[in-house]
Amino acid sequence: MKIIALIASLITAIQAVTGLIYGSTICPNEGCKVVEGLTTVSPLYLNFMGLIFFQFVFWGLRFQKNKSKQPVDLLAIALITGLVFDSVLLAYQLFVARTFCAYCLLIFAIVLTLNLLYGKRQMAAGIAVAAVTIFSFSVLAFIPTGGLSHTEPLKKAAYGVKSCSAPTKEIYLIFSSNCPYCENVLQTLSNCNSCDLYLNPIDDIKSISNIELEPNSEFAPEINRLILSVMGIDTVPVLVVKSDDGYRFIKGESKIVNYVQHACFTDADVLYLNDGVSTDEQGLTVITDQEGQCSVAIDCER
Repeated sequence: MKIIALIASLITAIQAVTGLIYGSTICPNEGCKVVEGLTTVSPLYLNFMGLIFFQFVFWGLRFQKNKSKQPVDLLAIALITGLVFDSVLLAYQLFVARTFCAYCLLIFAIVLTLNLLYGKRQMAAGIAVAAVTIFSFSVLAFIPTGGLSHTEPLKKAAYGVKSCSAPTKEIYLIFSSNCPYCENVLQTLSNCNSCDLYLNPIDDIKSISNIELEPNSEFAPEINRLILSVMGIDTVPVLVVKSDDGYRFIKGESKIVNYVQHACFTDADVLYLNDGVSTDEQGLTVITDQEGQCSVAIDCER
């Protein structure tokens, strides 16, 4: 157990140092980047937490005498706490993100192994905790608003941002490079206006013509695809607008162009009270146009 804890400490230390020097951790697969984009805490801090945890386990094992005579086994509590945390992360990847971070799976396997090796009681408790956590996630319905509790994932995943001198709104356009309706929307957005525009393509693109952008080095199209999946949306273009009462998801070329023309050249907000507006039971406002949309899964042609 001490050897495993020491190796895990080294792994998390390398990740933490890499994050400090290069601004991003070592990512064995694309799933790592997706999961990192959906956390509210920087991966750097998570790795420092992991380093502290594994060091606590290592030194706790080294100086532990007779755990049966201890009134409170702090090491057992720490191990089960770490397993709860990593089980939640695993369940989130399995049932919400629907993609796996290879590094996260490695850390989960290490923490689970430490629990299994700490004794029969700890083994039984660890298996129960992991199983119950994963089962609990499997019976929950994650409402769409959970996928966008804040706009940080969209900002991280943007190809670039077009900033204005005096922005009054932030809008996020999710689109694909092979959608002609998306091209028309991009042309509408090319002129400077009162909106800060984030462009979030769902595929890997090299450039966007006619729009001067401040590029984003963390651009991750897979996160944009994931956000659409979490929201239950399978078409593009989609404009995400933050409003006082939540988020508006505007779907289809004509609806998006109409919103931009009214909202991005004025300080006033725009309310849609015409056909095509629906609000689900979670209070999610969806403004849709059945025409002017392309499927996410199938290349679109007029």
